[in-house]
Amino acid sequence: MAIAIGSRAFKNVDALEKLVIHAATEYELYGYVEDFDGMEVADPEYDALFKELRKLKPNSPALQGTSPSTAATDGDVVKHDPPMTSIDKSDGDLAEKIDIYSKWRQDCADALALDDVDDLEVAGSFKHDGLALRVNYVNGRLVSAGLRPRDGVNGTDVTRHMPNIDGVPKKLPHPYTLSLNGEVECWLTDFDQVNAARDAAGEDIFKNPRNYTAGCLGRDDPNETKGSRLRVTWYGITGFDDWRDYYKTAVARAKWANNPQNDGLNLQGDNGKGYFVQVRLHKFSHLAMMEDHAKNLPYYTDGVVLMANNLDYFEELGHRGDDNVKPPRGALAWKYVEETAEAVVSSIEWNASRTGRVVPTAIFDTPFTLADTDNSRATCNNYGWMADQGLGPGAKVECKKGGKIIPNILRVIDPVKDVGAPTECPSCGTKLKLHTSDSGNKDLQCANQSCPAKQIKGWIFYLQKLACKGIGASAMEQICNSGTVSSLAGLYSMTVDDLTPHGFSERQATLAMAAVHKVKPGKPEDNDKLLAKIETAKQTKQSVPAAQFFAALGISGAGSTAGKALVTHFQDFDKIRRASTDELLEVDGIGETTAEAIHSWFDQEGYNLIDDLLDHVELELPKTGKLSGTNFVLTGAFDGGKKQWHTKIEDLGGNVQGSVGSKTNYLVAGKDVGKGKTDKAKKVGVPIITVDDLEKML
Repeated sequence: MAIAIGSRAFKNVDALEKLVIHAATEYELYGYVEDFDGMEVADPEYDALFKELRKLKPNSPALQGTSPSTAATDGDVVKHDPPMTSIDKSDGDLAEKIDIYSKWRQDCADALALDDVDDLEVAGSFKHDGLALRVNYVNGRLVSAGLRPRDGVNGTDVTRHMPNIDGVPKKLPHPYTLSLNGEVECWLTDFDQVNAARDAAGEDIFKNPRNYTAGCLGRDDPNETKGSRLRVTWYGITGFDDWRDYYKTAVARAKWANNPQNDGLNLQGDNGKGYFVQVRLHKFSHLAMMEDHAKNLPYYTDGVVLMANNLDYFEELGHRGDDNVKPPRGALAWKYVEETAEAVVSSIEWNASRTGRVVPTAIFDTPFTLADTDNSRATCNNYGWMADQGLGPGAKVECKKGGKIIPNILRVIDPVKDVGAPTECPSCGTKLKLHTSDSGNKDLQCANQSCPAKQIKGWIFYLQKLACKGIGASAMEQICNSGTVSSLAGLYSMTVDDLTPHGFSERQATLAMAAVHKVKPGKPEDNDKLLAKIETAKQTKQSVPAAQFFAALGISGAGSTAGKALVTHFQDFDKIRRASTDELLEVDGIGETTAEAIHSWFDQEGYNLIDDLLDHVELELPKTGKLSGTNFVLTGAFDGGKKQWHTKIEDLGGNVQGSVGSKTNYLVAGKDVGKGKTDKAKKVGVPIITVDDLEKML
């Protein structure tokens, strides 16, 4: 059954389900969503996909809990008790939202046995578009902090970053044991300054504040979040036994947590400015007022969180069903009406990407206003949808904008017959092919492996994966166009004299070299010292984990997870590049499509490139020892965190996997173990051992 949702086409419901699961994983790990083809999935679009899947396949595992949980998160976790849950949404057109809201209030009133639905007082707060955070305090001291995960329980541990987040105190002003719930975000003016600084340094700018925030909190080194301009805004408190002595409503709780008079927690330190202000809501006009005011806020918000103001009522309402990771019955998210504007397309700009996909962007000679900004460009999604809808020069379209980023084309109002698609790659002139992805999207594809666009974006991708910072797209384009650097490996050998005849100042050329060799720039007047450091760095190969190096090569569909599996299996990078497709298929987690892509890449373009790169890079292979060839999966909570056990296992040559598979040798069960991995282990016959058992093996 073919399915069309907005600009996306799906072969069947399984393809739709696959994208929903993938999108949930992308959001948790990166704070924004891109589909399998690298196109952004905005919040309203994800909501539509989720809603359609719920209608077509209500029992899908992608709909269970807060969001689907199909991939384990590496690293330590913070167990959330009670779970951090998502909430139900009231979206659609105004009539649909009012209907959902009215039914929700009536459902709450019935469950509480209230005589009149108006007896249920509803509080509302602006729904910030950041990352949900819980910080735990014992006797007033911060002990841990974790993000909201897909399963509501196993949150990514971000405790190390808390000293660098504005508004997070190491110690409360009173010795309370409680958990603070809030939203980590970068306010709009701060985000503009972050991007301005990156642009000036020649680095790529971030798409939106949520993407930037997720990237900051995903870093291993807490020093890298210093000066990040992130802040937290608090909206709730859990695990506080004596709460009724201080507040009884959601409104009072918010005021108590942010009270500038210091008779509450007084955490914000800015007279309450920015925290989740809650107001009593009785009429839809109040919601309309909040929505109208949202455009004046210093942060991005896409709705209003509604909840039963009486906290005793809220607790009594519980969750939908018996599972406390499901949405609470006492809360609802009222999504704003999506802001749209009409415009006429003047032309379509086509650009080749790193993967060869030719990406269309609509250009408007007469800019239109959305989210208080003038817009002259909009994303067109995929070529197949454009051809079906008649989206080309002269077409009248309706655009939408979410997250204050480049708008998307929502629909075509007046189509045209000719979309003006190119037949040749706009970068290299190679004849384009029509490619249909697994999700059913049709795109124009450049098959030329030497395409300059692929080269520019591929080289940037390589450096970013290896944490070489400081070369943006414009600088890399200059380097490629100079003709002095003919291959990726040539970046390690380029000199100031190579670049200065091609638009680089001496300082710019030096900074580009410093980025490649991971040398920290000094002050402008110290350019000679910086050049000396670069020359010293050139004498020593950069040490890079082999799996990270593999991911940096940019092979389609084969990232760091595939790299780790390959390196663990072969224990030799040369064996990876010599492996046949059949040999690659023997690696746990490598499917047929990925195996063919890897083999083809090494066979056509990568074999000799690796030799050139290894003149400058030293690959770190997994250590060998008594656990070599043994695969472990860790589940549950571990005293001191999982990372120390990861290290101990890997130091002895063992491998730690994210999920139980046919080649898992042991599942190590810590505390508070869930059913998922243990059930899978029993099903495939994987032994389940304790931490004590593991310690004996070590």
